[in-house]
Amino acid sequence: RAHHRRAPSMARGNSSLQRREAVTSTNEFLREIANEPSLGLYYLQEHVSTSVPALMEVKARFKECTKAAHAEIHSLNNCVYSVKHFCGVVPGHLDRASERLERAIARLQDSQD
Repeated sequence: RAHHRRAPSMARGNSSLQRREAVTSTNEFLREIANEPSLGLYYLQEHVSTSVPALMEVKARFKECTKAAHAEIHSLNNCVYSVKHFCGVVPGHLDRASERLERAIARLQDSQD
């Protein structure tokens, strides 16, 4: 019976120790959960504060390059328009110039004969 009486006190001791450990573990867990979002937000804020200025610089350079590309595209479109226009106009002028040269050569040959 003495042994039987000890078991409940030991069980109570273990139970008390287990309760204390459970409370301590729960407190640590809750502290971790409570601090985790703050820690996560801190790292996020640090990441943003270091990354955003570099991204803004890249964006500005990209914008400058885009403006330059648009200017070049505009120039190329003007060139294409000019070439198309000349292709429509120049052959007729060249044909007339060629005909005039041929007539002039023929007159020169006739005059030498």
